[in-house]
Amino acid sequence: MIDFQLEQQELGRAKNAVQDHLIHKLLFPKIYLDADWNGTKIDVLAIDREGSGDAHVVRIIAAEPHLVPPQLGHELTMVSSNEEFDRYLEELKAVPAHYRYLAALIAGSKSKDYYAASRFQQAALAEDGVGRIGLLFLDLAGGDSAVKPIIKAERFRSTPRVVELVDCFVAANQANWEIRE
Repeated sequence: MIDFQLEQQELGRAKNAVQDHLIHKLLFPKIYLDADWNGTKIDVLAIDREGSGDAHVVRIIAAEPHLVPPQLGHELTMVSSNEEFDRYLEELKAVPAHYRYLAALIAGSKSKDYYAASRFQQAALAEDGVGRIGLLFLDLAGGDSAVKPIIKAERFRSTPRVVELVDCFVAANQANWEIRE
């Protein structure tokens, strides 16, 4: 039971860290935790411009750093198998959203430099090159949490379906965080 609580607390802290990162990155976002977005569980969903702008979806995953030559820092790879890694990327590519992110939760040090495995860098791109899944490094070590972008997300193509999803979701759900006047 204690282990489960610690995992839940760690995941909750990770969601708060991502939420704080998006609050400072976006213009007046509405943020939803544990959102059911078009049938997909999203750890953090942010909709820019008071809920009328771009949809940003974030999936939090466990990762671990692997030492590589010191001048290159630490390469981020998945704790689990490559098949699971591929599944996470394919699932995110299928999510109808403007921006998509994997947030790698790592028990480590904020002082280390991390970079994405070359395999991730290539797999994160949309097939037509319009859009790239972003990679965030989450460090919960110590009293403060930190979010460091490793790969900047690039906007995927918009469709009328994404715009409709945004409008319907905002109308039907209470945000966990939003600007209130």
